[in-house]
Amino acid sequence: MNKDMLKIGDTVLWRGGFGSEPARLAVVEGIEITKGDKYGLPVDEVPWSEVYGRNVTVDLDNNHWAYAEQIRKNRLQN
Repeated sequence: MNKDMLKIGDTVLWRGGFGSEPARLAVVEGIEITKGDKYGLPVDEVPWSEVYGRNVTVDLDNNHWAYAEQIRKNRLQN
């Protein structure tokens, strides 16, 4: 298992309000490589080194989507 990949099914720390709200746990249900747009190329996983700014969006199990800048690795994830 490669822990340096963000994958569908991973639990991440998500900050709503475009990053202004307190961090909460959420499960990734979809990933798109967007290059700054909201919609892009759907993928099953992406290297965490590529998850920054607004180049990736994720769909979450809490009925929200987020830009890469709003999520962080959950250090407790197996």
